[in-house]
Amino acid sequence: MYYNLTAEQVLEYLIVTIETNLTELLGAKLKDEYIVGEWYAYIECLEVLFYWKKAKKFGLDYNPEARFNIK
Repeated sequence: MYYNLTAEQVLEYLIVTIETNLTELLGAKLKDEYIVGEWYAYIECLEVLFYWKKAKKFGLDYNPEARFNIK
């Protein structure tokens, strides 16, 4: 595990991790309450990260709900 990352590197890694997890959720065959709850939590995290002034630099320049629409 990496322990010497800067805050910027951690935020970049967090964005990638959340996007990866959302992509996996979209591929789930059964979208039960648990999956939908996870989806809402990840979307909320991306929406908070969107306020970071460098978010666009790291690819967070989109509407997470539209890009990762679970419906």
